[in-house]
Amino acid sequence: MAASHFMESHLQNETVGMTTTLSPDGESTAANVDGLGWSVSRIENSSLARTIYGLIALIGMSGNALVCFVLLRVPSLRTRTSQFIIHLAVTDFITSFWVIPFHLFPFTPPIPRGFAGELMCRFYVSKYLMWVSIFASVYSLVSITLERYFAIVHPIKYKTTFSLKYSIVIMIGCWLVGAISNSFFFYVYDYEDGTCLFLPYPTLYLQKVIGVYIFSLIYFIPITLNLVCHARMVQTLKKQAKLLEGNRFQGNEGNRKKQKEAWQLKIVQDVQRMLLVVVITFMICWAPNQFIFLAFNLGANVDFTSWYYHFSVILAVCNSCVNPFIYVFRNRDFRHGVAKAIGCDRAIRRFANRVRAVDPGVESGTAAEGTDNPTTGTMGSTRVAFDN
Repeated sequence: MAASHFMESHLQNETVGMTTTLSPDGESTAANVDGLGWSVSRIENSSLARTIYGLIALIGMSGNALVCFVLLRVPSLRTRTSQFIIHLAVTDFITSFWVIPFHLFPFTPPIPRGFAGELMCRFYVSKYLMWVSIFASVYSLVSITLERYFAIVHPIKYKTTFSLKYSIVIMIGCWLVGAISNSFFFYVYDYEDGTCLFLPYPTLYLQKVIGVYIFSLIYFIPITLNLVCHARMVQTLKKQAKLLEGNRFQGNEGNRKKQKEAWQLKIVQDVQRMLLVVVITFMICWAPNQFIFLAFNLGANVDFTSWYYHFSVILAVCNSCVNPFIYVFRNRDFRHGVAKAIGCDRAIRRFANRVRAVDPGVESGTAAEGTDNPTTGTMGSTRVAFDN
């Protein structure tokens, strides 16, 4: 979807060799195709498409707002990791918000004249602000992975470097990446006499360069970093589990040690599952749209009026909805935090106690209380038991 952030408003014209201009009343001055109007508008304005985009915006905004509310309200969930999760939720909330004006109601408002019109053209009509937030969201995912990587693979360095100040620098860096990476918007959009124009690439070579550049920044590099970091985390945790397996104690005193060993093995499995969830979900959500625009920028003929193009856009936008579920809602401690934040934690605890009374084996794989290991902290509790 990366390349589409500067293509969607004029992608029809690229396919027919025209330039769309937007007049002060918000109407396109480009000619219609076969007198029928743009097919893209017909699809995007359909009731089904609007319903889907509306659900994406609603779920994304409410879900990410809930994440921020719970993590800020419940003291036990405030950790270094939760700082990055809150930042991820904020970026996804903003991204979900931009779905409303750009997809749920995809009509260009009247463009004022003068300096205000130029700002609106370069920042709003171009969708620059939306794509800055999307880039920030993508690299927020990377920052969470890096935070967990240092906590597990380099725990000593993690304790000394991942301070609040360092975390804020990383978060600001995510937004700077988005702002700088999309700065070419100011060169491909222009404002003249109350009209917003998209300036076609002067050469096919430049289009190819920018296409590969965007594909690398928003897809290839994040996936590579996630894969490498998670692979190292899995490798490190497996080594720790093997060491614990080889140092078992016998007798009654070894029972607690065996529980810790089982807990470590569970962490290995959870990290492997999280690796699959993170990588596969990110790849599924972004791959169709990214490869469509990579192919287009490399010179392939792409039908931007087709259903599969719009499906790729919807799938990419959905990434802002699923992120809170992937990184937060699989954590039992967060769910307990939700219950505490809304004031029904006692009822849930009573229900859990009844379940344990029926099945004493429930949650037997949780960690022993009182441990303080940076490799285990994800939401603030000493337990790191992810539900299967």
